[in-house]
Amino acid sequence: MNTTKLISLCGMVVFGGLVTVSGCNDMTPGSGDGENGETASVKMAFSGSGVSWYGNSVLIAAERDGVTDSKYRCFNEATACFNFNADGTLVPAPGNEEDAAKFNELCGSNAVNDPNYPGDGTYDFYYTVIAGEDCYGEEITTVDNAHDFACYAPENFLAQQYPNSTPDEFLPGGADVVNQVICVSENVDKDFEFFSCADVDVPEGAYADLAFDCGCEVDPYTYDCACGFDPADLGNCAADPANQCLILCEAP
Repeated sequence: MNTTKLISLCGMVVFGGLVTVSGCNDMTPGSGDGENGETASVKMAFSGSGVSWYGNSVLIAAERDGVTDSKYRCFNEATACFNFNADGTLVPAPGNEEDAAKFNELCGSNAVNDPNYPGDGTYDFYYTVIAGEDCYGEEITTVDNAHDFACYAPENFLAQQYPNSTPDEFLPGGADVVNQVICVSENVDKDFEFFSCADVDVPEGAYADLAFDCGCEVDPYTYDCACGFDPADLGNCAADPANQCLILCEAP
């Protein structure tokens, strides 16, 4: 009634949105929409395409819903640390060999439970990826996704439900089961805009040392200067509607 549980983490990249996932893909970045000059928004995972898992580790925990009758010689839970190979496959961290072996002796979901510990026999698996070997270092996967890195079972990837876990999995007795886990981060989408301003004379009586004509226009409703950018970002400068919305600045 034992079930062998194999864990593999695989990587993929997603361009401009979500795509259907099939197995472990090794995709390379695209060019975005060149005709319209749009910046590509890229979501990617840390495997394949020249990115390595090497030097990282993962703590994996398995919890069964319900405890099997004591006649079954198997484990209802398992927790172990694994180090990553460069390709995303796993090897037990030193000292974790015995705990890692428990994943190969899990009780089948269809095994009879102890009447005092009922349950449906399904398993929840939890993954904690760590920036360091042997599960020492900063946790990359957090509940609030503070580090822009979350892992999903493929069936939950599109909806991005149940981060860093595989919930309610049925493991039939005697089966070899491989869990694929897809980890996703999102790149920053950075654009640039350039404006042209002419250096002009400071208006008489203006409290300023420098003046620039940036083509700003007075908003007839708010009487603010519509410049296309925020003049407050310029430091000791302000857009003055009384002077044709010139950018008036104090000398640095």
